[in-house]
Amino acid sequence: MHYYQFNIKDYSFATIRMSLMEDLAFRRMLDLYYESEKPLPFELKRIAKLVGMVDHQEEIRDVLNEFWQETEEGWVNTRASEEIVKYQLKADAARANGKKGGR
Repeated sequence: MHYYQFNIKDYSFATIRMSLMEDLAFRRMLDLYYESEKPLPFELKRIAKLVGMVDHQEEIRDVLNEFWQETEEGWVNTRASEEIVKYQLKADAARANGKKGGR
């Protein structure tokens, strides 16, 4: 998923109390999650490396604990997961319509 709708009001309301580094970590983690369409890895150090914030693992841990849920597959964000499912359903429908050809 290379694009996702961003609701500024919802994001601001949920993150206004964060530090700048927590906010940056959250945005980068969301981008990684949407791009890969897969849960974030279990290992904090690996997430930090993937989002380019190896010196800010504490902030990443705090964001994980507040906005993400640990599952058997890795860390997931409920709202982002819902958006990914909607995207995948739309993409599947578009693919099926495309296979039918022309108008």
